[in-house]
Amino acid sequence: MIGDKKMLKLIYFIILATFVSCGPELPEVTTESNNEGSYYPQAPITFQADIYGFEGIDFSSDGKNLFSEDVSSGYLFSLSNKPSFLSINATTGELSGELVGSRTYEGIIIRAIKISDSSVISQTFSIAVNGDPLRQYAWNLNNTGQKSFAFLGGEAGIDINVFDVWKDGITGSGVKIAVSDSGVEINHDDLYQNGLDGEHRDYSLHSPYTGNPVPTSAHGTAVTGIIAAKGWNNAGSIGIAPNAKFSGFQFLNSAQSTSILVSQASGNFDIFNYSYGDTLFEDTISDSTYIDHLRYSTITDNKVYVKAAGNEHMLGEGTLCAPHNANLPYENESPFIIMVGAINADGIKSTYSNVGSNLWVSAPGGEFGITYPAIITADLPTCLKGYSKANSSQANNFEYGHALNTNCHYTSVMNGTSSATPHVTGVIALMREANPTLKMRDIKHILATTSVKINPSHTNNYFGKEHPSTALGGCEDLNLSGHEYEQGWVKNKADIWFNNFYGFGLIDAKAAVEAAKVYVSTIGSLVELNPNFTNGAYQGVVNKTIPDADADGLDDSVNIASTIKAESVQVYIKATHNKSGQLGVELTSPLGTKSILLNINNSLLFDGDKNLSVVLNSNAFYGESVTGNWTVRLIDGQSGVTGTLNEWRINILGHN
Repeated sequence: MIGDKKMLKLIYFIILATFVSCGPELPEVTTESNNEGSYYPQAPITFQADIYGFEGIDFSSDGKNLFSEDVSSGYLFSLSNKPSFLSINATTGELSGELVGSRTYEGIIIRAIKISDSSVISQTFSIAVNGDPLRQYAWNLNNTGQKSFAFLGGEAGIDINVFDVWKDGITGSGVKIAVSDSGVEINHDDLYQNGLDGEHRDYSLHSPYTGNPVPTSAHGTAVTGIIAAKGWNNAGSIGIAPNAKFSGFQFLNSAQSTSILVSQASGNFDIFNYSYGDTLFEDTISDSTYIDHLRYSTITDNKVYVKAAGNEHMLGEGTLCAPHNANLPYENESPFIIMVGAINADGIKSTYSNVGSNLWVSAPGGEFGITYPAIITADLPTCLKGYSKANSSQANNFEYGHALNTNCHYTSVMNGTSSATPHVTGVIALMREANPTLKMRDIKHILATTSVKINPSHTNNYFGKEHPSTALGGCEDLNLSGHEYEQGWVKNKADIWFNNFYGFGLIDAKAAVEAAKVYVSTIGSLVELNPNFTNGAYQGVVNKTIPDADADGLDDSVNIASTIKAESVQVYIKATHNKSGQLGVELTSPLGTKSILLNINNSLLFDGDKNLSVVLNSNAFYGESVTGNWTVRLIDGQSGVTGTLNEWRINILGHN
């Protein structure tokens, strides 16, 4: 069970920073839904014409079939009154192009000119392009520098590179996703076709929790829209896996007991999306039953868990400005969860996004939708609730009264690592469709080796070498002389780049799916050297004094005889210190790669936490040989309070 300390302090909250046969499946036209709820979806619009196509999908049609007369040979072909995307092969009559927009194009004329006598036959026809009207504003899917209703746009090319995946006909079909959140408006116009009837859950009820929960906020609906909003239905935007199926869980407004934690991580689902975190600034140990369940489910049941890193990177209280670390607290240190950080439309870490050695990848989260773009996605329907509604203080003109959002069914201000996480979930759904045999470790391996190194100058900016408080006005200087607060991009001895701000980088859907298609595992079975931290062979020397305000800190080493290659490395630290937030933890591999697991002068200072008992995870050593001495360093970031390293233990996960 969760300990008393956790139950007293734990407040889960919705992570917000402020507050053709190979083509896609055509939406089924319907006016009814089997889902229960106060809102009933409108029927999707399907544009009708002589020829049908889908926005963004390469189009091809035999134009000769449009003629009532035989023009099979001896003719040259041409077009007039055509949309710019449409072209014709003059000798074969084949029509082609990449369809854009979301509408019917009328009055297109195709002419067949007989070569022998120059006689002309004309045929007028129409093309229906079924698409998504808000797709053009989705910088996260295809960044052209668009403003997405904010004041400024981002940098072209900073996106998840998903359009080409859809062109290949991969849209998440057959993949089932659980969105454990604040509940989902399962009758939303852009979502109801992808809902899993009878599989939604409400954890405010008694076991077995089945039911269609009324959302306690718009958060879960917005998250689900990023993953699985229906594509090519001429409504809203489009999800990353627009044909994946989802179940919405109302988890946040629940007791969050051990049994509920395990339940919301169980069921007939491929991927579990956790866009939530907590406001607890104390060190603690995660629920062991839940951690064991995650381990079992990923290894044995082939489940995938994806979780937000949190939005508390820079916190302030008076003159104290200290960052939160993504490793803290609760299950974030588990190697059986893919931790996700957020970037903005310029390809820089979002201002709020927590950093840490436990991050795996980053994805678009945006900023606030005011000066810089946030994410456009589904909202609670009607203008009475949700993010977009009748309100005198809206962030931008899309949020209320805009012609593209007259019913307030969509929002342009969804942000946070809550937004980044469903991007990764959606990409994994595409990978799973491309290769259903992929296990979580295979998926992690592909993401680690295909993600894009972004913001290469990160090492030189003020978020690097010095404590962030030194760059913020009105804050106490929490820098420690001679100490390197962050490292930026580090290339380990397996030639893999890693960064505490970005993990292995920005996800690339096209590269990940292409790798998934041909993937043959090279990582074999998982080896975990010390899963419960009980093996004395992996324990350092205990009861050593930590030097006060000393950048060199206290070092201690453990020798590892194993010859496996690392995937993740966990360290359990227990230290006595009356201000545990002053302490930083670093780990150096036998090959010399250093990872900062916990930054000095961190958010534990806010709760006045005493002593340290915590598990920290690092992915920075991925692919390295583990043989030799692993050295932990504890650094006291301020003078005046001294402490002792009582014990530390190491657990390495990897493969032969």
